[in-house]
Amino acid sequence: MKKEIVMMVGPTAVPERVLKAMNRKSISHRSEEYCEIHRRIRDGLKKLFGTENEVLILTSSGTGAMEAAIQNCFSSGEQVVVPVIGTFSEQFAAMAEAHQLKVTRVEFDLGEAADVNKVMEYVTPETKGVFVIHNESSTGVTNDLKAFGEALEGSGALLITDSVSGAGGLEMRMDEWKIDIVLSGSQKALMVPAGLSFISLSDKAWKATEKSNLSKFYFDLSKARKFQEINQTPNTPAVYNVFAVDEALKMIFEEGLDNVYKRHIENTGRIIDGVRKLGYDIFPKDDKYASRTLTAVYAPGKAKEIVKGLAEQGVIVNGGLAPIADDVFRVGTMGHVYEEDVDGFLEALSKLG
Repeated sequence: MKKEIVMMVGPTAVPERVLKAMNRKSISHRSEEYCEIHRRIRDGLKKLFGTENEVLILTSSGTGAMEAAIQNCFSSGEQVVVPVIGTFSEQFAAMAEAHQLKVTRVEFDLGEAADVNKVMEYVTPETKGVFVIHNESSTGVTNDLKAFGEALEGSGALLITDSVSGAGGLEMRMDEWKIDIVLSGSQKALMVPAGLSFISLSDKAWKATEKSNLSKFYFDLSKARKFQEINQTPNTPAVYNVFAVDEALKMIFEEGLDNVYKRHIENTGRIIDGVRKLGYDIFPKDDKYASRTLTAVYAPGKAKEIVKGLAEQGVIVNGGLAPIADDVFRVGTMGHVYEEDVDGFLEALSKLG
């Protein structure tokens, strides 16, 4: 039987080596063995995030980390700005409103990246935060985080970025780019089953936690920070996912982080070139901002049929999300995806013409 090719946007393919790391007896999350694993992970995640700040481990999807950022660093009625470029940036805006923040949405056409100059027109001295999606996986567009960091430097606003489909596949330099909060999840470029999220706060963000009046308990990051000092979490973590992250980080650093980024860039480039040769295009309006962890392929009126046809050949990709579900399908290159997988996808796509 031909090997199934999994190129989903998430949850992504889990390497055999990571699966084997999970095939073991459980341990107490208060044991010395767990603490040693936790220590290795916190060190590895700091390299992945490009930060000297602590990276906290939460047992939740990335959405939980998004909520934690809001609950811990803001107060009811505070003003925030959210550039909306797709489904997940809109989700961030809606979540902030659910916590009684006053949200200014800066809308961009689907397929566009957020224009930092336009967004800054809405940032005032009263703005407490700007929520920027690193990699909008619904449209396959990446935002320029460095430009936002430069624009907001010296302001009173926090720069918060959701890098769920970015970190580990796209370069992240939290400290250098002056990002105050970075969050991500286990089930994307990190090659681990869903169930863990990660969040890191700058000193500026930690100071904001001292003033926050929003309710928090499970996602109390100040409590998590204290437990981090002894390489533990306040509540029971998803221990088997912790085993998986430990092994996945070993794989990433054995390959070399720069080599991992290079592989993602090259694989995505092959897909973009390949789909164009087959008569399709990509959804992002500017190749400069096209994601390098997934490709949103533009196939007007044919997307759902193509996803089904690929699955029948053993190639698993994702459909598009509303309102472009009929016209876009999404091909993940994040994590455990290599050149032979890309070639297999393109071969299968060629048979659907």
